Amino acid sequence: MNILKIAFVFVGTIIGAGLASGQEILQFFTVYGTCGFWGIILCLLLYIFFSTIIIELSSKFKFKSYKDFLDFIFGRFSFFSDFIYTFFIFSSNIIMISGSATMLYEYFHIDKRISVIFVCVVVLIISLFSTKGIIEFNSLVVPFSTINIIILGILVFFSEQNTFYHVIDIYRPFKTNWIVSSVLYASFNIMSLVGVFTPMMNEIKNKGAFIKGSILGSLILTFIAIIINYSLLCYYPQSFSKEIPNIYIARFYGKILPINLLIAIWLEMISTEISDIYSLSNRLKSLLKLNYSQTTIIIISISIPFAFISFSNLIRLIYPLYGIISLIFLFLSTLKAFLVR
Repeated sequence: MNILKIAFVFVGTIIGAGLASGQEILQFFTVYGTCGFWGIILCLLLYIFFSTIIIELSSKFKFKSYKDFLDFIFGRFSFFSDFIYTFFIFSSNIIMISGSATMLYEYFHIDKRISVIFVCVVVLIISLFSTKGIIEFNSLVVPFSTINIIILGILVFFSEQNTFYHVIDIYRPFKTNWIVSSVLYASFNIMSLVGVFTPMMNEIKNKGAFIKGSILGSLILTFIAIIINYSLLCYYPQSFSKEIPNIYIARFYGKILPINLLIAIWLEMISTEISDIYSLSNRLKSLLKLNYSQTTIIIISISIPFAFISFSNLIRLIYPLYGIISLIFLFLSTLKAFLVR
């Protein structure tokens, strides 16, 4: 198994539309000023540490889905954690369908109903290829997104160096608890990775490639995050108030780069959606007593009507609970990894 492709799956699962747009970096790191850079480095270390533990346990106990992993970690309380995780992934799946369809409606003026169906058809076609589909799609999307973010970073670096130092001098961070923010951010993302890596490792038995791929993926994510964080600080305070800060910044550098970033954000939404479907299908196929393809078709079909409803309030309620479970999960995973050695 190609290490680079595993790295792309790692990046594609975590990066999402929030990171590609710049909004996640802004909320979790940039608001802390220069400490945000230290937060990104802390995330790098947490990504490598926890992904290695997940890979070690998945390889040793041959988990088939995230349910097996949750059963192992939480024992008798796994039903509760399984329900929250499944609900969160399903909600994420709906939000990605709705969000990517909304982008088609707002930027290309395609009817929302047609957009939702189009997105679902695209996701279904890729998802039916299961592990191969998620690997090959991320192998195309991640390089495209990364290259465009790097181009943006290079342009900002050579044109706004003086601005950066000026902002650092005058900027007073809104918050100071950057360590907590970094730990929460890493926990959310690593938890999402569990749903993708457990079934994938059950199919592709190459622990060494997964560990090396995760390390490479962590480094790529860190590089991307540093570039975005630097760019956002250079365009303070305007960048802090924009819905899609990276697009706002890119518009200072011509017409092609903003379009490319817009496409990258849309593709990252599709990538996250495919990861969600992959996780859910591998979890639910045994419960429904169906094969992977049949389960995928059912999940996407059920998701279509919900894609027209706003799930923002539900996500606000579920995120804190999911965050707590993520932290407990990673702590217990670390503890069990050392106990079973």
